[in-house]
Amino acid sequence: MESTSRKRILFLMSRFLDGGIDTVLVEYLQHLARRDDYELTLAIGISMGPLEVFANRLPHHVKVEWLVKAGWLTRWRQEKIKRHLPLPVKIYDEFVLSPIRRVLISRGLHRLTAIHDVVIDFDCCFYSFLNSITHVRKIAWFHFSFEQAMQQNRRRMLRIGRQLACYDKVVTISEAMQEEGLRLFPQLANKLCVIYNAKDREQLLQRAAEGVTDSGSQFFTLHSSLFTSGYILAVERLEESQKDLTTLLHAFQQLRTRYQHAERLVIIGKGHSEEQLKQLALQLGIADDVLFLGFQSNPYGWMQHCRLLVHSAKFEGLPTVLIEALMLNCLIVATDCPTGPREILGGGKAGLLTPVGDATALADAMHRLLTDTALQQRIREGMTLRCRYFTFEETGRLFDALL
Repeated sequence: MESTSRKRILFLMSRFLDGGIDTVLVEYLQHLARRDDYELTLAIGISMGPLEVFANRLPHHVKVEWLVKAGWLTRWRQEKIKRHLPLPVKIYDEFVLSPIRRVLISRGLHRLTAIHDVVIDFDCCFYSFLNSITHVRKIAWFHFSFEQAMQQNRRRMLRIGRQLACYDKVVTISEAMQEEGLRLFPQLANKLCVIYNAKDREQLLQRAAEGVTDSGSQFFTLHSSLFTSGYILAVERLEESQKDLTTLLHAFQQLRTRYQHAERLVIIGKGHSEEQLKQLALQLGIADDVLFLGFQSNPYGWMQHCRLLVHSAKFEGLPTVLIEALMLNCLIVATDCPTGPREILGGGKAGLLTPVGDATALADAMHRLLTDTALQQRIREGMTLRCRYFTFEETGRLFDALL
């Protein structure tokens, strides 16, 4: 490898979509691209074509490569994101196309790792390919609760636990996650470390100042009263396997009927559970007061003006939307799921926490934070203190040490 004064970093993502991990990756690349001592490459496992909605936010001097880009190899992977595939197509994609994709990914990784100093597997999906690569420093970034992943698929998680040994370091994004990892995989004790996801607050405020964009601008014209009467906001993927908007909808019904609140509920996000959630809103009699906006590339205008941001999930890693809400001074109610919300919100000092799946407790917390001005003041003071933990100034030195 040629000597160079700039450290060459290869980031890996299995696919580049519109989720929380993708958002965090963009933030890191934007921050690191400002530095002169790093040379950055992003390698994406499988091209997602027009579904790569954050592509225009990647810094122009970050080199981007797709390990699998041919349309005939990526078509069904892209379609799978949008709809359920027929069984014959699933079989064809898994048993015919998948082996070809794996060969291409393996070849691409061997080529790219030969010309980089550090490899960061940012969504922790390349361990089977990196196991035999020993000539470069390898770092895994783990974004979810180890215990929850173990409960969902114990065999797969045990396999991942063994494979994580091939990395030089395994980054967890919260202290609670690190504790889980140490308990479940003691053999990784010398590899596990914690680096919080960071946000550029100035950039966040600038994007919020742009106001309502995307389809939201048309929506705003139709529902401008939202900004005068107020609204409650949720920003998350509509995937009930991890998220828990079902509980939020039940809580919102109670907020309207028990506490007589007039605020409407705005939900930003997309996912396979959207129709299911719309049907539930209809059954609960709140469909006219729950507004599904779909994906918004800039949700921050909505966040800045909401009366309350609510995050309901079954498990997390370190939910980025809560960090963004802190920096945009949103009042927050979140379910106390593993892991992340409790740590971000300072144990409840910077936002209210409620038990997972408890709609009554969630409705009560929403009511209290909407009406108790003294509580609002205490929470805002806690938010100011917590914000600094999630800045690049705080995490930058940890990142440098990691490399």
